Amino acid sequence: MRCRGLIALLIWGQSVAAADLGTWGDLWPVKEPDMLTVIMQRLTALELSGEMGRKMDAFKERVIRNSLRPPAVPGIGRTEKYGSRLFDPSVRLAADIRDNEGRVFARQGEVMNPLQYVPFNQTLYFINGDDPAQVAWMKRQTPPTLESKIILVQGSIPEMQKSLDSRVYFDQNGVLCQRLGIDQVPARVSAVPGDRFLKVEFIPAEEGRK
Repeated sequence: MRCRGLIALLIWGQSVAAADLGTWGDLWPVKEPDMLTVIMQRLTALELSGEMGRKMDAFKERVIRNSLRPPAVPGIGRTEKYGSRLFDPSVRLAADIRDNEGRVFARQGEVMNPLQYVPFNQTLYFINGDDPAQVAWMKRQTPPTLESKIILVQGSIPEMQKSLDSRVYFDQNGVLCQRLGIDQVPARVSAVPGDRFLKVEFIPAEEGRK
């Protein structure tokens, strides 16, 4: 819509400029105002009117609010039936990868599975923090690994950290959900022993410890 508006403005501007409208008053050379001067004048006016302070306060409030409760990941439903599938974390390399001595062990363009080189020794839990049943489900979980992470797709980070007595993360912009193909929660991600895949499980909140 905005692009169409700009194109229309250019078309109509050219049409008007092509017409001979005569001379109105004296002609003076056009002087472009210095952009920095215009910006500084605008900022000064905002500051004097108190609008600058109000805008900054609103901006700070919005930043704090979004950091405590980021926007929910769109398109995530509630798990109603247990299901599982395997996820292949292989990626095509955009550049060579070197070890700490500078030796190339994976080249650009190659398809590499990170699990060939680094074990996945943790369990990831994805939940909706605004769903009491999912929070209760999370409290019943006993991770099979020493390290685990609780990742919210919706909800308040500080409230969940207090409720679960654990550090809580948030899937900002749904990056992890998109990568792992998670479209419903609760979900659990863990390594498949002796394999190069991750197991993604969708578990109804009512199914106890499973």
